[in-house]
Amino acid sequence: MNEMTEHEKFLSEELRAANDMMLLNAYLLDDYIDYINAAGLREEFEAFRKVKAQQEASKSS
Repeated sequence: MNEMTEHEKFLSEELRAANDMMLLNAYLLDDYIDYINAAGLREEFEAFRKVKAQQEASKSS
């Protein structure tokens, strides 16, 4: 097997770091979702999302 060049090693390390960050973000998001559900805030969160979507739509028009 061919040995990786320095550039390929760099890219591999960057990709690994990006994957690690994405995994951490996914775990954090999963914890937020669990918290919202456990705290009984799902309905409030959905209402917030609707208002936010309406605000974004009014900004873009």
